[in-house]
Amino acid sequence: MRTIGRLLLLIIVVLGLAVVALSFVDLGRFSPQIEAAAQKATGRTLKIDGPLHIGISLLPELVAEKISFSNADWGTRPNMVTADKLALKIALLPLLKGQVGLQSVELDGADIYVETDKSGKGNWQFGTASTSAPAQQASGGGAPVLAGVPKVSISDLKITYRDGKTQKVTKADFKKVAITPSGSGVHATIEGDVNGSTIAFDADVNQTSTEIALKNATLTAAGTSVKGDLTVGLAGPKPSIVGALSSDKFDVTPLASGGGSGKSGGGSGKLFSRDPLPLDQLNAANADVTISVATLIYKGVTLQNLKLPIKLKDGTLNLPVSLSYRGTPINVGLTANGGARSVALDAKTAGLDFGKLLADLDATNLLTAKADIAAKLSGHGGSLHDIAASANGATNFALGEGTINSRMFAIASNDLAKALIPNGQSGDTAKLVCVLSAFSFQNGLGTSKALAAETDSLITTGGGTINLGTEQIDLLLKPKPKKASLASLAFPIRVSGPLTAPSGGIDKEGAALGIATAVGGVALTGGVGALLPLMSTGNDSAAASGGCSKLAAAATQDSGVGGTVKGVGSAVGGAAEGAAKGVGGAVDSVTKGIGGLFGK
Repeated sequence: MRTIGRLLLLIIVVLGLAVVALSFVDLGRFSPQIEAAAQKATGRTLKIDGPLHIGISLLPELVAEKISFSNADWGTRPNMVTADKLALKIALLPLLKGQVGLQSVELDGADIYVETDKSGKGNWQFGTASTSAPAQQASGGGAPVLAGVPKVSISDLKITYRDGKTQKVTKADFKKVAITPSGSGVHATIEGDVNGSTIAFDADVNQTSTEIALKNATLTAAGTSVKGDLTVGLAGPKPSIVGALSSDKFDVTPLASGGGSGKSGGGSGKLFSRDPLPLDQLNAANADVTISVATLIYKGVTLQNLKLPIKLKDGTLNLPVSLSYRGTPINVGLTANGGARSVALDAKTAGLDFGKLLADLDATNLLTAKADIAAKLSGHGGSLHDIAASANGATNFALGEGTINSRMFAIASNDLAKALIPNGQSGDTAKLVCVLSAFSFQNGLGTSKALAAETDSLITTGGGTINLGTEQIDLLLKPKPKKASLASLAFPIRVSGPLTAPSGGIDKEGAALGIATAVGGVALTGGVGALLPLMSTGNDSAAASGGCSKLAAAATQDSGVGGTVKGVGSAVGGAAEGAAKGVGGAVDSVTKGIGGLFGK
């Protein structure tokens, strides 16, 4: 036994001396052979322009410097990968058995450029038979376990991803990437930024042949953190993700305001994004993950107690979201089906401080009132615009008692402020009694079933359409003053044009006929409950206020279907017509405040 021990010691000493000796040998003469092997295996050019040598350490360390690996021939830049230094440490004893025991990997100054062409082919796909075959799985049918993964240390890593279809580019700059073996898994740490937003990731990662588990994971992005555990099951026909994530405070503003492809939103003046939605990817995995956020921030809006259970099963996604705004509960149900490429929305809230919401969105601070809002819509298609253009369902809206400042309309025209708030000058406030609205949508076309508003001076009814496909609005508003002395203001106003920037003007045909209070052929009947069937009319709702109840009753009597108000046509003067033209500007200021929610 003593002889065997001495022999092993001698072998180790000899190998150690050999390593030291090799460290003084320039291995650059072997670079052509290595480059040729890479060319044969991948069809790409590998270049080692710097020294290739063995470093002195307790373990042999193969070091290559100034490395480059060429891009696909259709790529938009010459090299897919460049690196200042790549160092590999190899254990000695496995070499005696003809095995390579990789102990650590060190990579410095790497720049990796990943891209796809217009057909979706990636530059990481090599056109050789040796690399096109599918990877072999472990005998148990699962992925290889993490045990035995070498220590990885990466510094100053740049990764760029370019989507050939959308031309969108995502850039990541990582200061540190570290993977350290720990038990049956590894501990992973990442520090850097993505598209200018600082990110950090830290987690224990364990893997078996049937699952990958992230424990004590923390992800920090743009100054906000999410913590929790996730397990990805690999045993079934598709991955299954289970877990829970939480955050004390999460600001989505930097994420929501990121750059786009330029095909949607503000660049084209459209309200709904034309960018493709990844609905087909819903079939890629199953999931049961709950996300909890104590405080969620979007620009000036602060939401509390967000609960988001993500239920994804066989291509069908269910998101029953609950949260609150200034203490008022909001419930949103979203369902999407990847196979059918369909999306359904069921949203409801009552007693929401609508005036504060508009102020927080930086739309306007000239309204104080609470609102009930309900929407039940479904559509299909490959983009948000396609879904909106095919939408079927209904929306209900009720705005309760409050105040409205004439400056909200005087933004465009003082005459318009006088028309809608009689005797109002810039800075005057009118009492808002109620606003009621109900639209029925079929194939993206919303038709008014009820539309009425009341201030302390007049009752306005109306009707018309909102086309989500063409993103056009066409409404006829017909004020009826409460005082006879204001009869000259009872002229019909037509609001029409793009949803993002509608315009208003006197409806000359309606004025000539003297029609003032028709409701698009549909009378308001049956009280608030019948008018707005999607919403609760409980004590906390705006629709349950006395003002809205009276408006529903008054609108039933005064809807004037087929009726007239005498003398309206002759009473409308040029000044009134000019006043009405400004309605688009006031509506546009509000639209811009909430446009980002629809992909602008």
